[in-house]
Amino acid sequence: AESCTLLDVEATMQETRAIQKHFFKKREYLLERLKALNVLVDTEPQGGFYVWANLSELPAPINDGMNFFDEGLKEKVITVPGMFFDVNPDRKRFVRRYQNYSRVSFGPEMEILELGMDAIERVINKF
Repeated sequence: AESCTLLDVEATMQETRAIQKHFFKKREYLLERLKALNVLVDTEPQGGFYVWANLSELPAPINDGMNFFDEGLKEKVITVPGMFFDVNPDRKRFVRRYQNYSRVSFGPEMEILELGMDAIERVINKF
């Protein structure tokens, strides 16, 4: 019987470590670029491939996740406004908890991530 690579524990662990190393490199790149652009990260991601970016230190109007998203579209980059993650079905809150946040992904390949961060830098530099 032939050995199945998927069932080989060592091969599986080697692949897992390679993926973790690859994503860690992109995570660190994104965190460094955001910090250099004065975008805060309250808690660094411990899993997944997203950074919860705090835009509150950026100048108005791009300190708001929706405005940041709109300006990003002009530079062909997509971020996800934090308000989309606020579960508030009855709209009872007057202040949106995540209004000054945006979710930024480091999932794409490094070349695309670099292009996206260059676009985010252009957005911030306009203001």
